[in-house]
This record gives sequence, C-alpha cells and structure tokens, in this order.
Amino acid sequence: MNNIVKIKNVNKSYDKGKTLALKDLSLSLEEGKFYTIVGKSGCGKSTLLNILGTIDEPTSGEVLYKGKKLEEYPSISNFRRDFIGFVFQFHHLIPVLTLKENIETALFSNLKYPKQLIKEKSIKLLKDFDIGNKADSLANEVSGGERQRCAIARALANNPKLLLADEPTGNVDTITTKVILDKLIEYQKKYNSTILLVTHNPLIAKISDTTIYLEDGKIISIEENR
Repeated sequence: MNNIVKIKNVNKSYDKGKTLALKDLSLSLEEGKFYTIVGKSGCGKSTLLNILGTIDEPTSGEVLYKGKKLEEYPSISNFRRDFIGFVFQFHHLIPVLTLKENIETALFSNLKYPKQLIKEKSIKLLKDFDIGNKADSLANEVSGGERQRCAIARALANNPKLLLADEPTGNVDTITTKVILDKLIEYQKKYNSTILLVTHNPLIAKISDTTIYLEDGKIISIEENR
C-alpha cells in the first residue's frame, strides 16, 4: 500500500479558534484510488480539500505527501503545479481567453513543454472532453457545462498525481456529469492517479473505490465500494 498523502491529527480553526472546521482528523489516501467525500454543507469538506491542495494550512497536525512535508520539497509552487490538480465548484476560467488559451495558461510555467506541445496538448484535452470544436471560443461565450469541462481539462493538463475536485458536477446536466465522470475514471486508470471528489450525489459516491463520510469536521465512517 503506497500512500500518496497522509494527514495526521489535523485541526483547522477560524475566527481566532471560535470556529473549528476540522477536528483531529486523520486520513490516508492510497495511490491510484478514487475517493469521494460525502457530508452536509459546512461539515468541513471544502476545508479538507483546500488543506490537501496547499491552498490553506492546518491550525495543527501534519500533512505528508509521499511521506514528506510540504516544506521538504525544493519548490512549493512547482510541487503544487506538478503534483496537484484542483477543480473548484466554480470554473474560474479567464473569460477573455479562449478555452484553448485557458488550458495553455496551466502549461506555460512548465518548462518541459515546448510551445507546440502546449498547443497540441491543450487541443487534445478539449477533444477528450468533447469540446474540441469550442477550442477557439471565448470562455464567456460557451455554456456552463462546457466551461466546467474546460476547467477539469485544465486541472489535468500537468498530469497531476493527486486530483482534488470540489463538487465538479454540482451545476451541470446529466449528460455532462457522465462525460466528466467517465473521463476522470479513464484518467485515473491511465496515470494511476488518486482522485478525491466531493459530492452530495449518492450515485456518484458509489462509483468511487472508497467513500469518506464527514460530519461536523470529523470522519464518521469510511465505506469501501469495491
């Protein structure tokens, strides 16, 4: 069993300790597995994803990536770029850029990609999500479902080993939901990556390998689906 990330006794408080979002939470995520998190609004799901995604820091406790603390990596920004992909509830695309250009922004900082490869990779990702015909459309000119597909394609651009998704299908239709889930599972298997996806949909939770149930900042149960 290879843990890609492990958190130990993590607490997260806000408002000078008056609000405790996570309470002594410990969790290990294995490489190559698909996890879902289920819980009511305000139970700490997004806080947990933000901490795992290095967007936020725990008030106390420890987070290890491949057995190392974040500060042990030579460059935190490079680590975040190469290791973690993040899909937010809102797509956060740049509205005045095309869909292709939005994906390219995730690749420009990676010096291992020459310009031509960046263009080719961006087009391929859009085609993978069935929006290749919208590559040259501005982000503010396409539908909400198409924007969300582009946002997920952008999160996968650098082939992250850990993909964190905060309700990526919450605001899209059934057809787009199926496209997104099929592509995420395909990606996970192809690259042996780990996915942690927040959802309120029990049907989506059941297609993951493992479902983590969160309540009031604590893990109340973990269910193996297969």
